[in-house]
Amino acid sequence: MPRATYSSPGDGDAVPMFSRSLSVVVPAFDEADCIGLCLDLLCEQLDCITEIIVVDNNSTDDTGDIVKRRAADHPEIRYMTETQQGLVFARNAGLDAASGDIVARIDADTRVPPDWAATVLAFFEDDIDGAWAAACGRGEAYDLPYGDAAARLKSRLSPLARRTPSTPEVRDVPVLYGSNMILRQETWKAIRDGVSLRRDVFEDVDMGLCVQETGGRNAFLPSITVGVSPRRMESGMRSFVRYMACLPRTLLLHRRYSLALGALTLYVPAVSVLHACRLIMIRAYDKDTGTFSPAGVLRPRVDRAMP
Repeated sequence: MPRATYSSPGDGDAVPMFSRSLSVVVPAFDEADCIGLCLDLLCEQLDCITEIIVVDNNSTDDTGDIVKRRAADHPEIRYMTETQQGLVFARNAGLDAASGDIVARIDADTRVPPDWAATVLAFFEDDIDGAWAAACGRGEAYDLPYGDAAARLKSRLSPLARRTPSTPEVRDVPVLYGSNMILRQETWKAIRDGVSLRRDVFEDVDMGLCVQETGGRNAFLPSITVGVSPRRMESGMRSFVRYMACLPRTLLLHRRYSLALGALTLYVPAVSVLHACRLIMIRAYDKDTGTFSPAGVLRPRVDRAMP
């Protein structure tokens, strides 16, 4: 973990002191079920967060009203709209509007831990030589009947992970993770015109590869793990495989042919089998009661839309 250059909130009346400012961008499309908690957790860290930018991408539910109510109590929250449909367009609008030296991008269902913002700022404060252009951390799905065991297995299967026999805590990775990623302001400006606007690729993988192609490095920080929703895990097989096919497509877009081949022939089939095994359990699980019911498997579901 990077050297701490701040006083934790638990040290008497001390507050974190940083020379850099942090903006957090949250793209949102029909996120009324989760955006409130996401913002509440961020607002608990406003001593380290300069602004929270929520970009409403044509929501048809109460997302906008929820954000505006939070903004009435916390002027650090900025509410924006982006009419061109797609995560990439909402993301770009938010990153373009951010004023912070450091800009984080999370999802509306992301649940950040209490020390998330301070840890992010401490990492970049300690990187005085500018060795890292961007960073990301892990995401662990919440409300699952089996914890994060499947997520750990999925991580081990990934052809993108770079590991050594003795993996350092902070390591260089080729891609970023959209639910928990951070860029320097100058990094975003460097890759802004190179990122893809296609909706059939993984936008976070694309961003990470763009960082590398401009000479930057992506840091993986296991010390900033966030909670993420398992909604995508409830998707039917056809929808899930269609979604996962974005990975080799993204790698091909960047001419990473060997990684694309590994993703297509190894990673996507393995993760699809894993998804088929967990799907029945997830659909049968009632997170409110912590029990399983066969009736839950047959309940009609609406698959998560493509980003």
